[in-house]
Amino acid sequence: MWNAKLYDTFSKERIQPSIDLANRIDQLCVRILDVGCGSGMSTLALRKRFPEAEIVGVDLSADMLENAKKLLPDVKWIQRDCSESLVDLGQFDLVFSNAFLQWLSDQENFIKNIRKCIKENGILALQIPNFETMPIAGIIKEVAREFDTSGDIFATLHDNCYNHSLITYYNMMSRYYSNVEVWQTNYMHQMDNSDAVVEFVKSTALIPYLERLSELQEKEFLGQLKKRTAEYYKPCENGKVLFPFERIFVHGLNSTSGDRDIHEKMV
Repeated sequence: MWNAKLYDTFSKERIQPSIDLANRIDQLCVRILDVGCGSGMSTLALRKRFPEAEIVGVDLSADMLENAKKLLPDVKWIQRDCSESLVDLGQFDLVFSNAFLQWLSDQENFIKNIRKCIKENGILALQIPNFETMPIAGIIKEVAREFDTSGDIFATLHDNCYNHSLITYYNMMSRYYSNVEVWQTNYMHQMDNSDAVVEFVKSTALIPYLERLSELQEKEFLGQLKKRTAEYYKPCENGKVLFPFERIFVHGLNSTSGDRDIHEKMV
């Protein structure tokens, strides 16, 4: 279950990718859709970048949206499953999505179908945490295997985070959009200690694991995870722990003239 208070504990680290993605958009955006808006941090970056725009934020979590409403009361907030069609919301100059796409197993289907929500020459802009390539992802899986010796607790747990390479995202976007741009940034978060790394992922990647545990099991599981995390993420000379977090960025233009160019390249 999503917890807005826990998620926002690391608001400084979580908002920067939204700022960086929004700042790369240099055209006028009058109407904006923020898909998987969460607690409103990504929407805040959009509001600061486009102060006069009409913004609609959509997310499945009621807890997240309650926090978002307090943060930006002038935004229209809608509780919806963002993996389903959003075409009834109308068309937008910009469809923006920060750290949402990785939760979808069929990401290309979303990239293709969301075009219906984008105006001619409008933009789709995405940021995807490249979590599965990070050491903490492997540590979580190792601890889970060792913890669940019976194979019963996490037996029904499937990959809930789906990551692809930068080239794969470029290819996906290039099939449906023109003027596609992709880039990658490795943010070096300065954490107070290695336990903070666990706290960071506790509100995202750890949710499916913790949901399957009793209170006593959760305490034991987190204890083992913190021990293993401390073995990998060592403190620097000043006591801080550097937590590299890799993110992929991509945006493209929804253009009918671009459709012709894309078709010619694929023929």
